[in-house]
Amino acid sequence: MSFTALSPLQQGDALSGLTLAIAGVGPAGVETLPSGVARPEVGPTDAWASALGSDTGWYVLLTQDCDVVREADQEPTVLIAPIRLVKEDRWLDLRRNAYSPRWYAYPREKFSDVPAGMGLAVDLAWTTSILKGALVVTNVQAVRPLTGPAKRSFGEWVANRTGRAPFPDDVVRLVLDPCYEVRKRLSSAFDRAPSPENAKVEARVVAAVDRWFAHADGHRVNILGALTGPRLQAAGLTDKESGEVKTADLAAGQEKLQDLVVRAMNRANEHSGYELKIVCADLATIRADLFLQFSLLLR
Repeated sequence: MSFTALSPLQQGDALSGLTLAIAGVGPAGVETLPSGVARPEVGPTDAWASALGSDTGWYVLLTQDCDVVREADQEPTVLIAPIRLVKEDRWLDLRRNAYSPRWYAYPREKFSDVPAGMGLAVDLAWTTSILKGALVVTNVQAVRPLTGPAKRSFGEWVANRTGRAPFPDDVVRLVLDPCYEVRKRLSSAFDRAPSPENAKVEARVVAAVDRWFAHADGHRVNILGALTGPRLQAAGLTDKESGEVKTADLAAGQEKLQDLVVRAMNRANEHSGYELKIVCADLATIRADLFLQFSLLLR
């Protein structure tokens, strides 16, 4: 598919025929270059730059739609990142949880040459500004795997890469990391269950959450799971006839989830002093002033 077929390009589109650039100063930076990248011989204070290609040959457009279409004299460049191959279990984990500040599970259905047992992921560790004029070269191709909710999700992820509120290292290590590991384990258990009803109720609650948010207030950490109707239904937490939410199951699963996370926190450090509260709810029921205190978790 040619660039002109997708004109104008949009955030999240995949592009081929481009390259990345890495720059540094001095030889120490050269040693950290990814394998396969030319390593220039430089002096102690020499500035240098090297080209880096994506292992898939594809790159994702990070620039927002409005800036993509602006004239080059106003916005001369767009920002891209490589789409890389990752092992399938890692890809599935990213797709289930979508909480990595560096990696984003990218749809592989439109790419016929993805090796068996592998998936695609956007890697924000390596980004490059590309002149807009490069996008009209005939060998630059474009596809649009992301549309609708998937495109919005990708845009939120890109924005939160640099716009998310920082948490203290102790909060991440002693609370958020154990919480993530528990959610990851329960997500896998839910996926392995023959049906939602056969999964443990705490795994069903995790499956019903679309996004996770956190707010740290001293040594008290609040985790908010955003529930959506379709995910509640898919997790078996709505009545098949009435469509009503199974509030008792939801409350029980939320309590068990919190208990599992607290146990994981205690294994990390039982004397950390941190308290945890997990609430899963429809965001429409949360007061705006309270919700603004929370930050989207990317992990």
